[in-house]
Amino acid sequence: MTTYPSAIDYTLALQNPDGAFTDVGLRAAKFTQGLLGPYGIAGSSAVVFHGEVGGEDCALRCYTREDASTPERYAMLSSFVAENGLSKHVGSVTWYRQEVQVKGAKWPVLKMAWIEGQQLNEYVGFLADGRHTDALGTLAQRWLELVNELQRVSFAHGDLQHGNILVDQQRQLRLVDFDSVWIPQLQGQEPPTESGHTSYQSRSGTGKSRWGPYMDTFSGLVIYLALTALAKDPGLWPEFNNGDNLLFERDDFAPPYNTGVWNRLAGLGDPDINRLAARLKACCAPDWVASKSLRDTLAAKWWEQTGTPAEAGTSTTPAVSAPAGGTAPAAPPTLTWYGKPSPAAQPASPTGSLPPPPTVPYQSTVAPQSGKPGSTERGTGSGGAWYKEQQSKPPVPMPSSTPAKKPNKPKQDSPVTAAWIASLTLVLLAILIAVVVAVNH
Repeated sequence: MTTYPSAIDYTLALQNPDGAFTDVGLRAAKFTQGLLGPYGIAGSSAVVFHGEVGGEDCALRCYTREDASTPERYAMLSSFVAENGLSKHVGSVTWYRQEVQVKGAKWPVLKMAWIEGQQLNEYVGFLADGRHTDALGTLAQRWLELVNELQRVSFAHGDLQHGNILVDQQRQLRLVDFDSVWIPQLQGQEPPTESGHTSYQSRSGTGKSRWGPYMDTFSGLVIYLALTALAKDPGLWPEFNNGDNLLFERDDFAPPYNTGVWNRLAGLGDPDINRLAARLKACCAPDWVASKSLRDTLAAKWWEQTGTPAEAGTSTTPAVSAPAGGTAPAAPPTLTWYGKPSPAAQPASPTGSLPPPPTVPYQSTVAPQSGKPGSTERGTGSGGAWYKEQQSKPPVPMPSSTPAKKPNKPKQDSPVTAAWIASLTLVLLAILIAVVVAVNH
């Protein structure tokens, strides 16, 4: 099996872009600087660097392990995005097959458009801390509209999670990281190796078995329910956000659903939240398979017609008063979209109803890393540590008048830690001293 360079290998190589790259434009790249050189965010299969290439801000994705990504896949993706008018949500990408020289070999590089904005969890924290309930409700609807638009043309991202969803300065939702994408042209090809962020994926199946046109239904519902619940009660945010999720974690997706977040949602006593929660629990069943879109998954059943809400699977007919001495007329069914007009009748949300994201990464208070009364332990993964580390290690600005920007592709996996970098620095310094001594003698 091919052994790919590590994140630190790329960091050291990109200290000299002119000698590392083959492409003329990339050789003149100016990178945001960190402790040992270009500042990178490491994920499960790649490390991403922010650079200025040809006067434009770009994110360069360098791979640390083999993946299903190929230039042919990205060429298909680019054509599909253009043909279906998805460019406002899916940025442009350029694949270089053998581009960066590291450890005696050349490796692929993916150049992506830089998106100036905030990660979804940062923006949601900003809204929740400010108790902008109307904006949170608008954001939930915008999210639902985006997922509907993508699934309508059979586009599936494959790893919808807070780190791969950005809110730009025009208040538009943008997606990054397309290594797991599914489009009709990829039918029958090898599935990607990534399985997605565990706080947004069902516990059933694997990344390979889920890969298909409806694989975003579960994660889309997780995010939609979280945003809708926060619009009802922003106080949920400091209780259940740990810096690497919105409200839910992997342990919440297993019966008997008595974790803290489920209990708090039930305590809201809100019919819309109850129905959405019932839908998500149904999708958490061990034998559940994503076989339809989020819109169809959320479509109100006959027992959820306007009137007294009922639990899924219970027959309840809305009461209709009968005139004296007569027979009650038949009540025409009035379907609801969880308390709102159906998507077809839903007016477009005005742009001004969402405040612009902060110009610097917003740091919100996160939930404690230990259990609380009525809840299971939360934040046991690396996400909380990653979030704190990001705030304590701001990148060094590039040598230009443009202020430093936070890389737009952090993943849930832990990046190279400050302690590890410090240790490596000492080792390199010791080696350098030893070489100088040996030369002098």
